[in-house]
Amino acid sequence: MVVLLVAMGALFVLVPVGGLAAYIYTSGKVHEGMRFPDQDVTVARCALDPATGRPVAELSVTSRAARRGTYTVTVEFQDEREKAVDRGTGTVGDLAVGAVGRTAVTGAKAYGGGVPRCVVFDAVFESTEPVATAGP
Repeated sequence: MVVLLVAMGALFVLVPVGGLAAYIYTSGKVHEGMRFPDQDVTVARCALDPATGRPVAELSVTSRAARRGTYTVTVEFQDEREKAVDRGTGTVGDLAVGAVGRTAVTGAKAYGGGVPRCVVFDAVFESTEPVATAGP
């Protein structure tokens, strides 16, 4: 009877733990090599426009997507304490696989004091190529 209870107790512990381990392993394999659009975006330059005093981020986008498409990038302009003071959005349209595109994002209002920080807040990729014609 004791052996049966120990065996049943082990099953109640090992089956859920084994199931969780299998889920974690499978989930990792499914998402292996997954890229996010913001990984394709680099802030090439961050400065103030001398005429308007507004922050400007010059972005470089290197497409590592599987198909050609458009990148929409939101930049957050921050002060020296890394506090958000403004946001702006830029687009690089219909970028081919492996190609490099550039865009500039300008803040909506003048930046008061110091040098701004330009941080990629969000990037969205939207394919402009039908799936049927995309490469492997």
